[in-house]
Amino acid sequence: MFSFLIKLIDSVVWPALFVVLIWIVFFVNLRYELGLNSYGLHPQKWEDWYGIFTMIFLHGNFDHLLSNSIPLLSTLGFIFINFNDERFSILFLNTLFTGILLFFIGQQGSNHIGASGLVYALIFFVVTHSFLTRNKEMLAASFTLIFLYGSLIYGLFPDFGKLIGKNISWEGHLSGAISGVLFGIVYRNKGPQNEPPLDDDFDDWDDDYWDKGGGNEGNSDTYVNYTYRKD
Repeated sequence: MFSFLIKLIDSVVWPALFVVLIWIVFFVNLRYELGLNSYGLHPQKWEDWYGIFTMIFLHGNFDHLLSNSIPLLSTLGFIFINFNDERFSILFLNTLFTGILLFFIGQQGSNHIGASGLVYALIFFVVTHSFLTRNKEMLAASFTLIFLYGSLIYGLFPDFGKLIGKNISWEGHLSGAISGVLFGIVYRNKGPQNEPPLDDDFDDWDDDYWDKGGGNEGNSDTYVNYTYRKD
């Protein structure tokens, strides 16, 4: 019980610290007017390669920050609980690959900020992994994420931002989705797996038991003697 609590706290603290750091950067940038949003990702501008890592900490407004924080915290929390040995590599590789893809497919001259690409990567990672492994916990998490954030799928389409009147980085969302699917496949043998049903084990034991005559070697028949007592 104690070890489970330690694991739970450890798995929750890291995602919380990651999200808190994003909030700190946002409010420090807002309070002191540092103009940090200009350090986002600039596609195909090689001297600004650092934007691959800095864009996830930068947000345009509070709504933008909040809309990314909740799914990021919940999805990271689930990954950190169920992928104890791979959790940091999953976070790093999805951040890196999402940024690299966006760097090449994003519109030249644009500036991409926000953690939405990473959110897409993590959600698609969980969904892909669950459907490959058929693990009940992963499937339950996937259906929960789809139910809560299913509308995010619209963010993959170029004209969705125009429909809702917002400047949305659909290229970032698409990059994240591709990254999540890719690493969901790469890590399919890690984390929770679909265990074989217990019935198979019992069936094998039962067959072996009866083949040996109920555990009595050399005896093909089993006799049961009953003694009745008449009072």
